[in-house]
Amino acid sequence: MKEFAIGLVLRAGNILMREFRNTQPEEIRFKRKRELVTKHDLDVDKFMVNKIKAEYPEHAILSEEEGFQKRRKSDYLWVIDPLDGTTNYTMRHTFFATTLAILKKGEPILGIIYAPYTRELFVAEKGRGAFKNEMRIHVSNENNLRHSFLTFAYAHDPDSLRRALVAYQQFEMEARSMRHFGSSSLELAFVAAGRVEAQIITPPVRIWDVAAGILMIKEAGGKVTDFDGKTHRIAYNGLVASNGRVHNAVLKVIKKKKI
Repeated sequence: MKEFAIGLVLRAGNILMREFRNTQPEEIRFKRKRELVTKHDLDVDKFMVNKIKAEYPEHAILSEEEGFQKRRKSDYLWVIDPLDGTTNYTMRHTFFATTLAILKKGEPILGIIYAPYTRELFVAEKGRGAFKNEMRIHVSNENNLRHSFLTFAYAHDPDSLRRALVAYQQFEMEARSMRHFGSSSLELAFVAAGRVEAQIITPPVRIWDVAAGILMIKEAGGKVTDFDGKTHRIAYNGLVASNGRVHNAVLKVIKKKKI
C-alpha cells in the first residue's frame, strides 16, 4: 500500500509539472470567493481517485474536489488533495504540492507530501519516522519564540482571514518572522523538516490539507494541537503544529490576543 501510494503521488506531481511548464493562459474558475480551481486540480483528482478505486475497491476515499466516497464498510480512508497551492500554481509560483494520507480507523498511518518542482518527497509512516527523499527528518531544536520562523494559513471565509491577520500582526512582532506561502500541507512538511518552527492554521481546518502533515510532524518529533492545546478536536478550533519546544509560547500568544 505504501509503495502504491508513493507511486501515485509521484505520478500526480509529474502530471502537474507537465502543465506547469505550459505557457498558455490558465483555465480557472472560483469554487467560492477567493478559492480557485483549475482543470488540473480536477483532472489530477480524478486520476488519483480512479487509481485508488481500481487498486483498493473496498476502501473509502475523501478528496478535495470529489468529496467523500464510501465504497463499502472499511477501516481505511484515503484523503487526497491533488494540488495544494492552486493560486501559486496558476501564477507559476513554485510553492505547491500533492498530498495524500491513509487513515485506519480514523488515525493517519501514512502521510505523503510531494513538491514536484523541487522534487522533494516527504513521507511519514506511523511508528516508523518521517523522511525527505529517504533521508530521516526531525523538527528543529529552537526553543525561543523570538528566534523562530513561523508560517500561517487560513480558510476562505472572512472570519478565518480576520483571525489570520491578527495572528500575523502579533507573531511578526513576537517571532523572528512569520510568512504565508499558500500551501499549508507543504508548510507542515517544512515544520517536520526543521525549516520553520511552527505553522498556525485558523479554523475551519480542512482534513485534506493537514492529515499527512499532522502525522509527519508527530513522526519527526513535533507536536500538533488545536488553539486550546487539545489534540482531539483540531478541525474545530484551529491548528498549531510545531517543533514542540515553542508550542506553549505560541499557544500563550493565541490565548492572550484571542486569535
